[in-house]
Amino acid sequence: MSNNPQFPIHYSLTPDTHRHIFSVRLNISGDFENGVQVFMPNWIAGSYMLREFARHIVWLRAFNDFGETITLSPTSQHSWHSAPFIGGLTIEYEVFAHDNSVRAAFLDSTTGFFNATSVCLCVQELADQTHALTLNPPVTAQNWQVATQLTPATDTPERGFGNYFAKDYDELADCPVRMGALTWLTFESEQIAHTVAISGDVPHLNATLLIEDIRAICTAHLKLFKPVVNDTPTQPPFASYLFLIDARATGYGGLEHRSSTALLTTRASLPNLEDNVRTRRKAYTDLLGLISHEYFHTWNVKRIKPAAFVPYDLSKPTDTSLLWFFEGVTSYYDDLILYRTGILDEAQYFKILEQHIHQVMQRSGAQQQTVTQAGYYAWSKYYQPTENTPNAHVSYYTKGALIALCLDLFIRHNSQHTRSLDDVMRHLWQNFGQNFYDLSAAERQGIQLADIQQTVEQYARVNPDHLLQVALFTTETLPLNLLCLPHGLRLKYTRPTQPEFGASFKKTEQGWLIERIFTNGMAQRAGLAPQDILIAINNHAITERPDDSLRDWKRTRSLTAHYWRDGVLQTTTLNNIITPAQIGTYRLERTDRATPSTWPLTTTSVEVNAP
Repeated sequence: MSNNPQFPIHYSLTPDTHRHIFSVRLNISGDFENGVQVFMPNWIAGSYMLREFARHIVWLRAFNDFGETITLSPTSQHSWHSAPFIGGLTIEYEVFAHDNSVRAAFLDSTTGFFNATSVCLCVQELADQTHALTLNPPVTAQNWQVATQLTPATDTPERGFGNYFAKDYDELADCPVRMGALTWLTFESEQIAHTVAISGDVPHLNATLLIEDIRAICTAHLKLFKPVVNDTPTQPPFASYLFLIDARATGYGGLEHRSSTALLTTRASLPNLEDNVRTRRKAYTDLLGLISHEYFHTWNVKRIKPAAFVPYDLSKPTDTSLLWFFEGVTSYYDDLILYRTGILDEAQYFKILEQHIHQVMQRSGAQQQTVTQAGYYAWSKYYQPTENTPNAHVSYYTKGALIALCLDLFIRHNSQHTRSLDDVMRHLWQNFGQNFYDLSAAERQGIQLADIQQTVEQYARVNPDHLLQVALFTTETLPLNLLCLPHGLRLKYTRPTQPEFGASFKKTEQGWLIERIFTNGMAQRAGLAPQDILIAINNHAITERPDDSLRDWKRTRSLTAHYWRDGVLQTTTLNNIITPAQIGTYRLERTDRATPSTWPLTTTSVEVNAP
């Protein structure tokens, strides 16, 4: 199959589990009088940081069909240009794989995983052609299986090693591969087959509960994005879906793909045999929230895309200023869906919203950076946090979710509770996302801020310019309480009652290590700094959380703190008072259950046409 002209690109991957190496043989068919340009992507869609995957290439060489060496001249740190060749070119190389995140590649004696962006060189001239991939089993592992949404060849065993295909490099990059001794779960939602492939030792897994909860989540998402057009329900964006779960002792994360998602979670977060629908632990509901988040991305960002992502340029940063919408709106719906399915009750859901509000309000970063700036600078700020991040950065996930809440309440109120953000998402899906991958590259269209704005106005029947201007381009406080009141809700604020250090700590053998100092708090005013190790107050050892220890002392301006800085004992004076920088608590309450609001339940409308 290597030089079959039907498949001008063919990769053959062989795992070496002991060396943590994927050996790759790339065959390129055809005559190229000017050679070809090959490159390893610098980032992966869904994770907006330059990862420089090419740094994991151990070596590479190229030769023609006659075994003669073909020169590969580097054109950058991650790309090469080949000398001219006729008939075919073979590039062989090795990739070190020991990153157990969802973004890269990992291989050991228990499991293997990769995204093509970290293992498969892209041939620029042939990126739009069909890509073939042969997965060879590792010699040292027995009974391994394969989980992927790549299309298997007819001779490839189900869940087995063998030959797979992708329509183009973009699809190859959007179909991660998990291999190993896997635990398989299957179910149907809205007549669509869903598979859960779990890597890791999970002897106490409550498979029944996990399937029931994931099915409920998927069903709610599928129904949300299933508008009726001309009396005909629109079709889902995939024929099947795959959840790839890597269960480990530690770790958490997820990465969306067009018909699958890669998830990293702790074994303790999975439901065990003692769990049931009435006793879901927070760690488990957090995992379900992650699953809901990545599944929603199937529509919002994988098909309803920002214009800057059509197409992706995986070699350099691109404009990500709309991440407040693509990550923030997704973050709003991930927990909202858990509430709508009954996995969370109202009190639990409100608590999550309260935590979002507190996270945005308690740190001065929200007064320094707009949410649009947060998205644009994600490449250098969000994914590369520093000790000063809380003081200079706002999360486009968390504030974006609150903006989505504002938009939802705004639309519901101004449409007399007949429309909601659900309608906006269905409209964008119908007009920009549906059939996205069936269109030619020239026909594919991404959205811009104006499209969001116009669609909100269409369903709210009121121009949202002022709300969006405040929310997106200023650091002003979001008008949450004003928007809650027409829905029989209020956001109650309670002032802080106890002094706090204004710092985050980590317990160590030497004492309490300061990880971060918050602007204008007690610790900053006292001259403390990150990496200081706090050990005593007024000569008494700190044996409990530092904030709790302050309660043992009277409100005063003259507490003496002892701490280590760079191995030298230091002292400073603490003002044990509530500072203006301290934030109290926010509580979302119902004031009038008779108010005619359907929030946070879905609206009854499923039409996508203009009201």
